[in-house]
Amino acid sequence: MISEKANHLKRPVLVFGWMARIVVTVARSLHRRGIPVDVANFITSLHPRSRAIRDTATFARPDRDPDQFVNQIHEFIRRGGHDMIIPTDDPTLVALTEHYQDLKDLAHLACPPPEITGLILNKHLCLDTAQKCGIRIPKTRLISHSSELFDLFSSFSFPWVLKPARKQSSIEEAKSVTLRTADEVATRFPQDHAFAPPMLLQEYCAGAGVGIETLAHQGQFLGVFQHRRLMEFPYTGGVAVAAVSEKPNPELVEQAFTLLRALKWEGPAMVEFKVDPKKGSAVFMEVNGRYWGTLSLPVMAGIDFPFYHWQVVHDEVPAVPDSYPVGMKWRWTAAHIGRFHGLLLAARDSDAARRELFDSLLQLPVVFSPLFRDSLFRFTDPMAAILEFTRTLEDVWQYDTRALLRRWRFGHKVV
Repeated sequence: MISEKANHLKRPVLVFGWMARIVVTVARSLHRRGIPVDVANFITSLHPRSRAIRDTATFARPDRDPDQFVNQIHEFIRRGGHDMIIPTDDPTLVALTEHYQDLKDLAHLACPPPEITGLILNKHLCLDTAQKCGIRIPKTRLISHSSELFDLFSSFSFPWVLKPARKQSSIEEAKSVTLRTADEVATRFPQDHAFAPPMLLQEYCAGAGVGIETLAHQGQFLGVFQHRRLMEFPYTGGVAVAAVSEKPNPELVEQAFTLLRALKWEGPAMVEFKVDPKKGSAVFMEVNGRYWGTLSLPVMAGIDFPFYHWQVVHDEVPAVPDSYPVGMKWRWTAAHIGRFHGLLLAARDSDAARRELFDSLLQLPVVFSPLFRDSLFRFTDPMAAILEFTRTLEDVWQYDTRALLRRWRFGHKVV
């Protein structure tokens, strides 16, 4: 624990990550209180730009050059005088965990020691811990080889969700895959393929994604916030591109707190559930042991988790409100471009995608109305949102250009 209460000097904080909607939200929260913020990552040199960010740096990738990665952090902190490092995505959380012993004496690492963080980074262990706490989890199998999938056709009903069992620092981490039929499994995995690290095969859980968010500190929980996903990218299930604040569900909050206590978690966390609106039942999905994608929603609602986090690290007592506005709606604007692009591509072959595309078009005027608060854009600090939007357009343009070139190269007619 760092104690500067006596002289109240506000040393810089290093925010570690690349996702603008999280990084800039943390930076703005601290900057408003006069705390200097620098940003670093090892994924891209295209850093978010904001008036709240003082300086940026790009480190070597820890999965390729771990020694250089550690040396660069040491040098950056030596020059900058940071007293806190905050990971804001899974690769940076994994990197700090893997190099915890090398970095823990530099500054306060805003994540628990590896033996605790590892329980969250390993989804299989986290699910096992939840089940031991009496929390309902999806039917799950650990898969090390694609041949194991074919043995489960009769015992594991479709659709399936195949996802990485562990989070990694590598940016080439495997993505989740939804498999709806045995033929689709045979098409996706025509040959024997070893999964390293293993994958989790789970039953598909219908319902809305609901997040319970809190800040754990010495066995207590400072603030609680609940959001529900209204739209996801991809549309079959993924990250939130539209969400709404909700009154905390006492049962979900109790399950979340029980699990975090069992994990001995310290710091920010978002415990994710799938809630079936028809049955009212909930299934635990995973824990994000760092700041989550919809972080700007609770901050806008008056629950300022990043500042509370800084305060407890510096021996201050946060003044956390007892309540927040329910029904506040949130939109991640840039992601809607990718979502519509994906829907347009999928709609060529999928009735479900065509229906979702039609529904999304009908909702467009409301989602982009003043009823929804933008995750990133602020008139007084617009560059982060503008750059994210233009980069997303560039990504879509490059994807389509490469697809057209592939068709031309292989002699297919472009329609």
